[in-house]
Amino acid sequence: MAQRPSIVGSIVERKPTASFSTPQASTSGKTGFPTVQHRSKSAFARNREELRKPAASRPQDVPVVRPTNAPLVSADPGDWREQISKDNEDRVAGMTEEERDDERKQIMERFGASIGDVLERARKAREKKVPEGKVPEKKDSPGEGQGLSQDAIPVIAEKRRSLERARSPPPSALSSASSTRPSSRADRKLRFAELDPDDVFVYESAPASPKRRAIALPPPDADSKGSSVSLGQWKGKMVPQDMDQPMEPPQPNEPEEGSAEYIRRRYFPNAPKDDPNMAWMELSSSSTPSDSTSSLLRFDLQGNPIPPSVSLSLPTHLGLHHHAEGSHAGYTLDDIFLLSRSTVPAQRATMLSVLARIAHRLADVKRGKVDGMDEVVGKEEELRKRILAAGLEALSERGSVGAQAIEVVWECVVGWDPKLANVEGVELGSPTDTAINTIPLEYVLPQIATILGQGAALPGSSAQLLSVLHRLAQQSNVIATSIVAVPGLLPSIMHSFILTPMPPSDSSLQPNPLALQLFCTLALSSRSNAQEVEKFSDSLLRFVTFLPSTSPYPTAITTDLLVLTLRLYTVLASYGLYSHIAGTAVSPLSQLEQYVISEACTSQALVRTWLGLVETWTICAIDPHQTTPDHDILWSQITGWGWHAGVTEPQGRLSADTKDWTLWTGSWRVQAAWLEGSKVNAIRGGEGERSAFVDTVRSGFESGKEHQVVNGVLMVLQQGLEQCDVANAEQMKILAGYAELVTAAIRLWLSCIPPHTEGAPTSPPFNLPFPRISEFCANLLSHPLWSLMSSPDMAFSYVHCRQFSTLLFYYLRLSRRLPGTSEDLWMAQAFTILLRMGPGNESETLAIVDEVTKLLTPEWAAAREIQVPPVIWERGGLSILEPFIMNTIRPDKNVFIGRTVPTPQSIKSSSTQILPSPARSKRSGLPLHRDWTMAALDHLLRSGESAVFKALPISWDASEVEITRVSLFFTKIAQDVLERFSLTPFVMTREEAEFACMKVFMLEHGQPQNDSAEEVFRDGIVERYMENVLHPYSFASAVVRPALPSNQGDLEKAATRFLGSSVPFFQYYTDFVALYDAISFSHPLFARLLLPPTSMRYALDYRRHLWCDFNHVLKTIRVLPSQVLSGDLREYLYPVESDPQILGSYLSSLLQGKLNEFMRLVALHHIAANIWPDLQDPNTLKEERAATMFKAVIDQGSIEVVREVVRYRQARSEKVLLPPACFVNMDDDVRSSRLECVSRWGGQNSVDRVQELLIE
Repeated sequence: MAQRPSIVGSIVERKPTASFSTPQASTSGKTGFPTVQHRSKSAFARNREELRKPAASRPQDVPVVRPTNAPLVSADPGDWREQISKDNEDRVAGMTEEERDDERKQIMERFGASIGDVLERARKAREKKVPEGKVPEKKDSPGEGQGLSQDAIPVIAEKRRSLERARSPPPSALSSASSTRPSSRADRKLRFAELDPDDVFVYESAPASPKRRAIALPPPDADSKGSSVSLGQWKGKMVPQDMDQPMEPPQPNEPEEGSAEYIRRRYFPNAPKDDPNMAWMELSSSSTPSDSTSSLLRFDLQGNPIPPSVSLSLPTHLGLHHHAEGSHAGYTLDDIFLLSRSTVPAQRATMLSVLARIAHRLADVKRGKVDGMDEVVGKEEELRKRILAAGLEALSERGSVGAQAIEVVWECVVGWDPKLANVEGVELGSPTDTAINTIPLEYVLPQIATILGQGAALPGSSAQLLSVLHRLAQQSNVIATSIVAVPGLLPSIMHSFILTPMPPSDSSLQPNPLALQLFCTLALSSRSNAQEVEKFSDSLLRFVTFLPSTSPYPTAITTDLLVLTLRLYTVLASYGLYSHIAGTAVSPLSQLEQYVISEACTSQALVRTWLGLVETWTICAIDPHQTTPDHDILWSQITGWGWHAGVTEPQGRLSADTKDWTLWTGSWRVQAAWLEGSKVNAIRGGEGERSAFVDTVRSGFESGKEHQVVNGVLMVLQQGLEQCDVANAEQMKILAGYAELVTAAIRLWLSCIPPHTEGAPTSPPFNLPFPRISEFCANLLSHPLWSLMSSPDMAFSYVHCRQFSTLLFYYLRLSRRLPGTSEDLWMAQAFTILLRMGPGNESETLAIVDEVTKLLTPEWAAAREIQVPPVIWERGGLSILEPFIMNTIRPDKNVFIGRTVPTPQSIKSSSTQILPSPARSKRSGLPLHRDWTMAALDHLLRSGESAVFKALPISWDASEVEITRVSLFFTKIAQDVLERFSLTPFVMTREEAEFACMKVFMLEHGQPQNDSAEEVFRDGIVERYMENVLHPYSFASAVVRPALPSNQGDLEKAATRFLGSSVPFFQYYTDFVALYDAISFSHPLFARLLLPPTSMRYALDYRRHLWCDFNHVLKTIRVLPSQVLSGDLREYLYPVESDPQILGSYLSSLLQGKLNEFMRLVALHHIAANIWPDLQDPNTLKEERAATMFKAVIDQGSIEVVREVVRYRQARSEKVLLPPACFVNMDDDVRSSRLECVSRWGGQNSVDRVQELLIE
């Protein structure tokens, strides 16, 4: 068989038709070797010598173009494509069918099964294109070939351009890898290349950049009047005005600038129009307006978003097309992030500047101002984190890149929410603030220290870094400690921002008050940080020695520096630190005091800060052993300086207006601290000091300005709390300041009471509006603002709850001194106020609990005829619970938050002055929950890992039974007292009481059951108190009195605080049921606690577990409806059960007679409701199921069961009918409908049987 021709032909070399000259070897030297080139002569010089030789002179005549003998290839690709297609068709036509099949198989194996579709699409695409005309060849002129080289120059079909680019010079020898530099350049001379006029070329320039900043705007309206220039449609060219030679006029069909054809003609004139290598340009310029609607958000160089409708129409000279997708103006976020890592500093700095502006806009989007940024709504935090990472990456760069990187970091950290800069007293950290949480502090903080230490940043950038450090210090105490720990950072801040030249010159920088504010924040964060800041405190005396009137700085800056310096001294004094400066700098401080109390001082902030410092130093002097070091300041010094007397001078100038209320607060606090110290250090408990002071202020509080201030602030507070938005931090801050004023007035009144006295005094030191204060505090207890303490996103308002908690604490102390307050009323107030103590009020909370436990004595119980088992008092009473209560209030003994009103004890023991963030406050003990009196049971259930049991004193020897007895007794006392005074919102909820009693039974879980007498729940006292605690929550109690509060949810939420989020309550319930099955022996209270999770408010898994999995224990549960722990039994009856498995268990248990009392009622209700249409919605009733269940009852049930099912009635919207009321007084309509159903399901025999039961 003859070999068939192949579809793809072989490559055949054509024979040349012209002879070519053999290249001659270059012999520069006489020996045949290349001439030696000395290194002393540069490559550029050698190249110039070669050009000067006659043989290498520049040709002056244009070479004659001579065509070759070979035919020229046409510039039109259509000719060769048609020729190849024709050859292929001829070859295929000469092949047999078998040969064609073989070729098809080979092509399919080589290119795949879809090669046919690919070729078909390619053919259709070629047919759609308009064929281009052929360019005619140039003919040779006669006689041109004489005297020319045999190397003919072929003619290329293209238009000759008027300007051609000069040929590049030969490459320099310096570019070679083997070249070396000359040893000396002493003989070098500067020379220029010799150029002819034809070697000078003029290139078209891009449009000049506009002098004004370009703004991405849509084109003007067509109807608009005036001179407006469209920057997107101008097609001209700009040329220098002084050119001698005019430019060539544009071609009539010249393509649009920037298009693929324009680029080909300008930069690739020799390339064919359909050259496949140019296809990339076609793809980039073929986007349609419809594609632009799906494009990503784009920005201009100012960070402004560019709408998709505008991005296609903006001109290219705005600098907005320098990215991969060049047809759209503007940069996507991915483009900007990519270019922000550019190696070109100017480009990188520009993109970082854009990122800073985008971060600013993202912060506005976060606050609800979208403004064209709809695509990033909901992604603000993620983009903020990426932008911050880009800025941190370039933070160490110098020049404009570093400056812009600092700007980016500032926008992401400080500019994200500028209001936070003035928030003090609470950590601002939040789990949602992922951007700051992901900053690599171990990398960033040393870099900032280096930048500040070396002075590498501009003053504005350095100030921004200072703001960043302050915001990071506010984030958490951990970050503040990290800032202090960076070597050289604090000294660099002191040198750069505080210790500026004195006196200042025109070129020197002024001190930055923000640096002092940073030091205050660091000192507030922890005692150890305050001790580090204390090392720099001496340098700050320079700001104390100059009064605003004599300072070399402007008055505003001088006042700010002085205020913040005094504020820092106050913070240090709150730890008992650096108080010796009061005795060291007596002269400047005395001068400052005279200025502050004089009329020349117009700054309220300065007066307020000075009063706060005097108060704190006075408290430090009350007990000199509490300062660090001891005796740092003495009470004799305080007496000699007479600060308390100087306070009265500005008080005389104060008015009763709102603007002076903060100064009234500060002055009263100073006077109260002086009187409290006099009780300890003055003669006869400060009797003379109190008497003199009371004589001075009594008239003012009765009818003077003091009286107006107190009554006015109470009125404003009451109105403000009624109208305020608790989420508004500014409103809460103002109201908290007013609460401080009321607290100061109460504290001042209490400081006038003689020491070592109890109860109401014979006469009050001065009058206060006691009824109005009591009414306001009663309303404050139930205000919604307390929800802020459990809200994770309300850090800014949550900090102000502390002032209200302190007010309630001092009111409770005041109430104990009022004649109309009984011990029971005071105890009820104490139990309610305890629940309003938040983080930072641990000392106050422990003081209240101590007072309450001291009040509960056998005499107190006997006076009220409360039967308390003597064994409780014999074993120490409530002192057994003291270790557990202390741990509940302060779980971490290493953390002691300073009080808002310092005491000598808090000064010594405080470890921080900052409240934990709301996210971290859950780990603290406060605020207490309503079941806090049962907290000891949590430690009993986890005694192996309890911190209390690991640190109990040796003298403590209580047993589980004794702890449980006292816990239940304490809980019952709190419950009765609160209920007696109608303070039911503060009583344990039903779910909390149920879970607390379930804990008592669960004490036996996992314990060896050798003797049932050892079980805690079988103790008579424990059982009695559990019954008493649960009784108010029973259905019988709810009928005769208002029900106690309920979570209206489930036990799952009440159990979460003990179980945690990882252990579901269902698992706890399964263990509880199993324990009942194992050890209960039908304990009635144990059985009652099985029922609450089986109500219809809970998931059906609980009902399945008890009714199906533990069906055998149902016969041991004997609970009357009146004993059920519920305020409404309908929660067990509705909605009607629909689960087949549970219904089957109801039916079988009812037919077998396992159920008693309430359990029988529940099963009977759900069975009857699934049979009779009048007991539930007829639309949800399943006829087949109803018929099956009815037949089972008729065929297998006893006459008693059948009678109850047939006669059962209940109405969801009415009061629950209990047996026997639910079996009588059936309506005739209901009887008729049921008989109709019986007739349909069981025939006449069933009707006769049921009819007899219905008419009984």
